[in-house]
Amino acid sequence: MTRTRPRRLITISAALVGLLLVAGGAFYFSGSYENWRDERSLSAACKGLLSKEDTRSVLGGRQAYAQQDHQFDYLFSKDGNNGRIADCVLKGRKAHSVVAVDVRWSSKTRAPLKTLASELQQNPRTGTVPMGSGWPGSIASDDDQLFGIVELTCRNKPDESLLVSSRVLYLDADDESRAGLARFTTVAAKNAAERVGCDAAVGKDIGNVAPAPDRNPVQIGKATGTCAPVIALGAGAEQAGAVSAADAPSDPHAPAEDCSLTDAHGNQLYQLTASYGSLAENMRRGSREFEATDESGFNEEGHRGYGSAQCATSGKRSFYTLKAVSRGAGKGLTVKAPDPHFERAALKAFAEQSAKTHGCRDVKLP
Repeated sequence: MTRTRPRRLITISAALVGLLLVAGGAFYFSGSYENWRDERSLSAACKGLLSKEDTRSVLGGRQAYAQQDHQFDYLFSKDGNNGRIADCVLKGRKAHSVVAVDVRWSSKTRAPLKTLASELQQNPRTGTVPMGSGWPGSIASDDDQLFGIVELTCRNKPDESLLVSSRVLYLDADDESRAGLARFTTVAAKNAAERVGCDAAVGKDIGNVAPAPDRNPVQIGKATGTCAPVIALGAGAEQAGAVSAADAPSDPHAPAEDCSLTDAHGNQLYQLTASYGSLAENMRRGSREFEATDESGFNEEGHRGYGSAQCATSGKRSFYTLKAVSRGAGKGLTVKAPDPHFERAALKAFAEQSAKTHGCRDVKLP
């Protein structure tokens, strides 16, 4: 009798261990363990601001995990932890795509938008469109890179806002990818605002965003958005050699807008940009090309100029730029016959329309 009971206990224990091993194996090989591990990595690295469902909009239905990866430090600000709320890198398990997101307080940092500001100023291939649906955000794309920015003004915190910037590598910048990044960035922004107690006006769910303007240029006479006032000037654009325009919708909430004129060979002739809020401050500070030491200025020899306006929504001055684009080192301008009078008029027309759309006043132009 005394021997039988221990044997039964051993048998029962062995059975329980076997069941646990079988259950554990099923949990592991069914993919449940990997999903659980991915969820934990997202929660830990992204400070609980993003879930697995949130990543699907930018990485499709692919599994993704997050981590603090020094390999991709260059995607983030060099401003250290100043004002930082969260930053993390997301990777698809079955894809090479990499997504980086950075969330900060605007009052405590200057650097989180430098990457996007640099792209908007220096890269002639960048095309920018509003996120739409009432969101204070913009999407910029360049070949296999995507950039997103949202700035939420905190109504309960004077002179404070949340800056959410995102970047995707190794992903085709098609319409669905760009819309996916817009959804991803706005979800991160909304979650961050709730987490830190920022009472901000947010937009609605995003369906689609406008097509990439640099991939879908329109004939000169058919521009209806950001390029429309420049085209309306008449012969100046055609004399410069322009036959098409990278035209984007004008949106009162977008922190970044642009327009470019293109020749018959697809070469960009002029690039115009508009920026608002903290992005405008970053653009102005980092504008080595424009040497923006005043509220407006123009360099006739360099065929570039800038202006600004006072905007009530952010309390900051906007920043508008125009530049003639060079073919490359030592090859000169693409523009056939640069005309300073047209260049000034183009900057004026572009800036005044953008300022009006955004409700800004006191426009200063060269």
